[in-house]
Amino acid sequence: MYKNKQQNQDRLGKQMIHSCGIELIEAAHIIHELHHCMGADQELDAQNCIRRLREAREILQEMNPCITLEQGVLSLLEGKKHRRSSTRRELKYYTMKILAENPELATREMRHISTRMCGEILEKTFPQKSSRRKARTILHGLFSYCCRRGWIRQNPVHPLQDTPPIEHEIAPLTLDEVACLLKASLLPQHRTCAPAVGIMLWGGIRPAEVARLSWSNIHFRSRTITLYAVQSKTGGSRCVSMHPPLFHWLRRFSSGQDADTPICPRDWIKRWGALHRACGMLPWVPDVLRHTFASYHAAHFRCLDTLQYEMGHRSTQMLRFRYIAASRVSRQSAAAFWSTKYWEKRLS
Repeated sequence: MYKNKQQNQDRLGKQMIHSCGIELIEAAHIIHELHHCMGADQELDAQNCIRRLREAREILQEMNPCITLEQGVLSLLEGKKHRRSSTRRELKYYTMKILAENPELATREMRHISTRMCGEILEKTFPQKSSRRKARTILHGLFSYCCRRGWIRQNPVHPLQDTPPIEHEIAPLTLDEVACLLKASLLPQHRTCAPAVGIMLWGGIRPAEVARLSWSNIHFRSRTITLYAVQSKTGGSRCVSMHPPLFHWLRRFSSGQDADTPICPRDWIKRWGALHRACGMLPWVPDVLRHTFASYHAAHFRCLDTLQYEMGHRSTQMLRFRYIAASRVSRQSAAAFWSTKYWEKRLS
């Protein structure tokens, strides 16, 4: 009987707090502070509690505006106007899909969206694991953005586990395969692809990033390639070293190039596919040149911190688990890969 009475009191207490329009945890903190200020010898009656909680709600609403999920999404899209068009399209696709598939949550205040709700949104809207993983990242970014604006106090997506994808080792190209690719790129019909091939092979720059570069990004005096935020996949700028093979390779094609001339030809995707077929490297493994760069760099220079920076990663974790196929590259092969004389001899 006592247990039932206690349960009824708890339920009534929660209903009273809910009627004040304030979160249970916030209410507990406020009541604790009131009790501390009044002293242990004074009792805090229910009416006084409700009045104080309603006053606290008004203060909190002034400090933290009531932003709905839809308003948060629109504000995020507006705040990301400076990002690349592909990034904006991706953000818009995922956030608008969440709103369309969950119309009952569109008008819900963001501070009242729980971790459980976020999990249900992702499960319902994105049944495929790959899409759900990407959607979780974007939803986490949305709530983090709102936290920084002071609209909510914590990110409800953070406790949700981000299941890492199963990574499979991608074998780097052998020296013979690299030589075959370079020789094919020197043929007249593929020559316009040669600068991009060298940058991906000896610079480790992503194919999509190379497509955004022009000759103004190439600095022969400092022997670096600069990627600005709008050109980088991760949204951060970085400088990539031009090691001797890449330096001499790009010098070979730089004559007569204007600063605004793109590195890749206009019909880049079509020409890049034709180059794969000319080498007989089918099916082509996406990002294999980037994996090749990472494996030979790690085997020769043995500095993961430098490699991490030049590849534009936030940490060395992905390098260790995905990019470095150390068992496939010998020290001798790695030394040859970074030798200008070796390639001059192989390509002559």
